[in-house]
Amino acid sequence: MNYLDLLSPGVRRRSRFAALAAAVLAQADDLFALLDSVNTAFHPDTAAGAQLDALGTLCGIPRPRPDTPDADYRLLLRAGIAACHWDGTNGTVPEWLAFVFPDRMAVLEDNQDGTVTASLTGEAPPFAPETLFPHPVGVRLTE
Repeated sequence: MNYLDLLSPGVRRRSRFAALAAAVLAQADDLFALLDSVNTAFHPDTAAGAQLDALGTLCGIPRPRPDTPDADYRLLLRAGIAACHWDGTNGTVPEWLAFVFPDRMAVLEDNQDGTVTASLTGEAPPFAPETLFPHPVGVRLTE
């Protein structure tokens, strides 16, 4: 939106005021662009390297080993972020799994006997299933 177009015609004719308004609005545009770039740099989907490590530190999930690839670490971060937002109900598990595994089919089945069974298409993740799949404390996770 061009905010200069919102100036009344009487004010718009005053060249010094219009120039001042343009300068102030240009500063605001620069700030919004900076905020967008920071959001992109530190988003779990787009962060890499040091930014991903900073995001992990912020979330309390450090990189397990210095040589852990960004893609694997991103998976661990997504699981940790989702776990912090999970309400613990079975109804929200599909949404949780879709966030953690956006490009894979993941299923978590409640066996109603104190266990849940996790299944995931594709290559096995490099982390223990207990760190990637949601399950309440005291409920055993099976594969």
